[in-house]
Amino acid sequence: MTGLSRRSLIAGIGGTAAAVALGGCARPAASDGSTVTVMNWEALDGSAYSDVFAAFEKASGKRIKYQFAASGSDYWVKTRTVLGASNPPDLIRIDDDFVASYARTGRLHDLRDFIAASGLRESDYFPAVFGNTRQPDGSVAGWSLGIQPRVIFYNKTMFEQVGVPLPPTTWTADGWTWDDFRSAARALSIPGKRWGACVLDDSGFEMIYTVNNGGTGRWSADGRRFALADPADAAGFQWVADLTCAYGAQPRWSELQQSGRGAELFAAGQVGMIQRVSSFVNYFRENVQDFEWDIAPIPGNVTQRTYGNQIVFAIPEAAANKQGAWELLEFLTTMPGAGFFADDGAFVPGLRSAAERTTASGTEMPRSLGLVLQAADNAVLPSRVVAAQQALEVYRPALDDVRNCQATAPEVLGGLRPQIEEIIR
Repeated sequence: MTGLSRRSLIAGIGGTAAAVALGGCARPAASDGSTVTVMNWEALDGSAYSDVFAAFEKASGKRIKYQFAASGSDYWVKTRTVLGASNPPDLIRIDDDFVASYARTGRLHDLRDFIAASGLRESDYFPAVFGNTRQPDGSVAGWSLGIQPRVIFYNKTMFEQVGVPLPPTTWTADGWTWDDFRSAARALSIPGKRWGACVLDDSGFEMIYTVNNGGTGRWSADGRRFALADPADAAGFQWVADLTCAYGAQPRWSELQQSGRGAELFAAGQVGMIQRVSSFVNYFRENVQDFEWDIAPIPGNVTQRTYGNQIVFAIPEAAANKQGAWELLEFLTTMPGAGFFADDGAFVPGLRSAAERTTASGTEMPRSLGLVLQAADNAVLPSRVVAAQQALEVYRPALDDVRNCQATAPEVLGGLRPQIEEIIR
């Protein structure tokens, strides 16, 4: 994984600072096919997109106009706006949680014919990436360039000083169960000085510890039930909260409200283990100074899976240059295009042959970098619901009482079930 110092913490999690967009927002409704307009929430400057777009322009003779739009929830609003317009960009970044919502409107182009004609083979890709955007009717509403699987980053020096056995360096639960993780977190903690673990501020935990407790995650397979309220799922959520509430081995929720606070605590040696997406390798390489660190798998229980953010792009149905958009999208997810992303390290390319380039760690930390690819292979492919955005906006704030140790997950989630299921149905 080379070129990692180019990426900051914010870029690593998909956010970005303000930047000047290339190409502007206005363009003719018709297209002669020579230009592909792309909208993304990530600034072009300093990202791998700059290099890979230049390579595409040289190889194809086409020109790319890049639109840097708003970030965070403002981007969701922007996405709805452009998809409802008569002249949207040819290719747009889509939050992977909301693909089903946009697909249901009929405003995303079905990519099945493009994929079939391209000869792309599912066996060449990580399953969770290749199948990420497939809808229940078989349509493909977008395409994922790759995944940021979650792993555990840990302070190896702290483990050795306390005499806690080190986690495994491969994807196994041998010696790395929930009980092992909790025991390590408690042993590493020193009241008033440091905490053994930090999982609570990574929203992906609500998928990981529910599925690994034998549940299905947020939604049932048919997308009609709020599965997070099921007993196994709610207990998995509670297990994470209890690292704080029952054992004092994790920072309190109030301590983690500042953006990036958990990562800062780990880099400062005040947290022994932290769950983050794999791209935080970049941030910790730049910011950890005083100890040795490495990565470990997510701890196992009934099963041992992880969950990753995916980098999804889609072609609007009203796009003027669908063919050019697909040619660019295919370039980004095959070689040599995918190789640029592998070298940059912001995410693991979905193409396995490109992803293998990310494991060339050399003498840099982490030593167990190859585990990131094993994490990608063990990523869960979640169920999707159309009204995911509306449901998240209701249930996540309500769960603050659980994070703040003022209520239990089963009682809060059980009480939310009727309202959330009305939303998603």
